[in-house]
Order: sequence, then structure tokens, then C-alpha cells
Amino acid sequence: MNLFEAIDFLKENQPLPDDRVLETKSEILEKFNEVRKYFLENPNPICISLFINSFGNGSGFGIYQLIEDVLLMYSSGQVIPHLIKGLKSQKYGIKYWSTQIASSFPNNKLIDPLAKLLKDKRSDVRYAAIVALAEIDDKRALDLIKNAQKLEEDTEVLELIEEVISNLGL
Repeated sequence: MNLFEAIDFLKENQPLPDDRVLETKSEILEKFNEVRKYFLENPNPICISLFINSFGNGSGFGIYQLIEDVLLMYSSGQVIPHLIKGLKSQKYGIKYWSTQIASSFPNNKLIDPLAKLLKDKRSDVRYAAIVALAEIDDKRALDLIKNAQKLEEDTEVLELIEEVISNLGL
């Protein structure tokens, strides 16, 4: 595998197919994992946006969780602009996984895009947005979490909000 092969694969898979397709095409996931390992061994910031836009619907059978390791090799300044775009994506997989990764890059620039996700129709996106906002040391993030408590109806998300508020001593 070389840089051009890795980039070409990622460009061709923006995003990867949904899990139900990947289930029958394990070679795609194997190649995706090869590309992930390539960029772990050969860091190049060109992969940041390509990985963020590669998330399909589902878990990628565990491989999507490992992409965060690649992104953590780069500075917040390199990752955040791409995360913001991912948080605004209309594609569920990209939006969901960008929200998950946002908790590893706590930054005030993520507050507004995460705030919008507190109103997402999917509870797992709202849950991940709460987790990410809780990592940001800013009164606005905490106020958003408190306000979300008033509107949230999902019990798991409500329990998380109560836990965050309790842990922060609010």
C-alpha cells in the first residue's frame, strides 16, 4: 500500500456502504483497515477529511471506532475544521461518528454545531453531542446541556444529562 492507493480508496468510499452491504463485502472493510494502518504508520493530514467522510451507516463492524486513533495523531487545528463539516453532514454515519470523535477534540468552535445536534431526531446523536459538549470547558456548553435536559424525552439521554450535571457539580 502506498499514499496514492490509500487516498484513492478513501476517495472512492465517501462514505463506505452501510453495514448490511459491508456484511457481504468483507474485502472493503479489510482494505479500509489496511488504509487505516497505512496512515498510522505514515501520517499525512490529507487523510483527515477523507476518513471523516468515509463513515457509512452502522459500526463498520468495529473499524470505525479505530479511526479516532488516526485522527488523534493530528492537532486540533488540523482536525476541527473537518469535524465541523462532519457534524453538519446530512449523512447520518458521518454526522454520528463526527459527534463521537468530537469528544476527543474539545474546542469552543464545536459548541455551535454540537448545539444543533441536541435537536437531532436520533437519540444516539443527541447522546454523543452531550458527551462531546461535556468535554468542552465553557459555560455555553454547560448551559446547552442544562437546557437540553428540559427538552429531552429519551430516558438514556436524560440519564446521561443528569450524570453530567451531577459530575460537574451544577
